[in-house]
Amino acid sequence: MFDSIKTKIVNCIGKIHWKTKKVLTDAEKQHIRELLKDNYYIIVTRHDGSLSSYAIAASHLVLTKFKKIVYYAHVLMNTEDFVATDDDFRFIEAVRAGVKYSSFYDVFDYQCSSVALLKPKSMTIEDWTLALDKAKSYLGRDYDTLYNLLDDTKLSCVELIRDALRADPDYNKNFACFESMIKDATNLDPHMFYECHDFEVVYEVRH
Repeated sequence: MFDSIKTKIVNCIGKIHWKTKKVLTDAEKQHIRELLKDNYYIIVTRHDGSLSSYAIAASHLVLTKFKKIVYYAHVLMNTEDFVATDDDFRFIEAVRAGVKYSSFYDVFDYQCSSVALLKPKSMTIEDWTLALDKAKSYLGRDYDTLYNLLDDTKLSCVELIRDALRADPDYNKNFACFESMIKDATNLDPHMFYECHDFEVVYEVRH
C-alpha cells in the first residue's frame, strides 16, 4: 500500500515543470557535442525548472541526516559509435517511460540547466564495452520509482548506470569508494556519481 502511494507521489512530482532562464547556452552545447563525439561518459544533469530536481535534493538531505544538499538530479550514459550529425548521438537512460534510448535534444533540451561529464578513473575501453552492452540489455525495463537497489526487475536512472558499471570484472576494486558511499547512505542518487572519487569530472557547466 505504502509503495503504491509513494509511486503515485513520485510520478506526480516528475510531471511538474516550469520555465527557467538557467539553461545551457548554444556554445556550451556545442562543446558538449565535441567531447561526446570521441568518448564515453557518465553524464549527470539538472533541470532547474523541474520539481524532481528539488525532491531528489531533499531526499539526499534525509539520507545524509541533514548534512549535505546535492545538486545533480539525473544520470545517464552515451552509447554511440560514430557521430556525423546530431542524429547519430544515442544516450541510454532510465526515465518514467522506462529504460530507453534518447537523442541529443532529449537530454540537452532547451530547459537543461547544468551538466557534468564524468569518467571512471580505472575503466579501459574493454570495460566500457562490457558496461555499454550491459546497459543495452536493460532496454525496455520498467522504471523503478521506489529506488530499490536490491531489485533489478525495474530500474531507476542510478540503478541502470550502477548495474552497467558492475559488468567491469574488477568493479569491486575500481569502484570501492562508490560502493562505500552507497553502503553509508543505504541508497544511491545521481549526485553521488559526481562527488565520488572513483570518477573524474572532465567537463562541467552550471547555471
